[in-house]
Amino acid sequence: MKITGIVDNYKVHPLLKRDWGLSILVENNGSLTLFDTGNDYRILEHNITHLGLRFKTIDNLFLSHYHDDHTGGLEYIMENYTVKRSFIPSRFPERMLKLLREKSEVIVCDSPKEIEPNIYSTGTFEGDIPEHSMVLKTPKGLVVIVGCSHPKVENILEFAKKEFKDKLHAVIGGFHFYKLYEEKLFVRIDRIKKTEVEYILPSHCTGTDALNVLNVEFKGRIMKFGAGTILEI
Repeated sequence: MKITGIVDNYKVHPLLKRDWGLSILVENNGSLTLFDTGNDYRILEHNITHLGLRFKTIDNLFLSHYHDDHTGGLEYIMENYTVKRSFIPSRFPERMLKLLREKSEVIVCDSPKEIEPNIYSTGTFEGDIPEHSMVLKTPKGLVVIVGCSHPKVENILEFAKKEFKDKLHAVIGGFHFYKLYEEKLFVRIDRIKKTEVEYILPSHCTGTDALNVLNVEFKGRIMKFGAGTILEI
């Protein structure tokens, strides 16, 4: 499997642009899964071009939740790419549903679902903001890709470990720690540690202050992730 950061608040590639948003490409045995579409279609387009990505067909479009920083490039994607299947959480906005249904098969992930071999949805975590996360089954264990972690990243990890019955190798994406004061942050960090996840790759809405703390608390187990990061698992 190959994982490429396309849009993120952080970047590791000098030619790419940063944005408050998230979009990640997962390549799996010739199949392409796009996780979220970022905030601004112009930055999405720019970064796809400068990463040298030449695809025109997306096998699976995975939208973690409906917020603009994850669906801002949706119209651009649907107009410029062939999208075979779209995977969404429950209670998705009707205007987005209409667009997706016009040009793709839509699968609502109200419960855990297989997207394709070795790629799964956790199913929707209900709450004020319905959200689902992606789980990759790899030889090294589970890799969990999160959007904004509105259900709390530690809850997502605990659920994935129990549901998919394997160790947690890594978690990638937005931890939504940018508003947390230190006291609450350390409580949340302790719960992440208890999941026994091997590596964390926090990005997007994690927040710079929180990243500084995570770099200390997960020393040797934290990796930088952003636009331009390429991982082979």
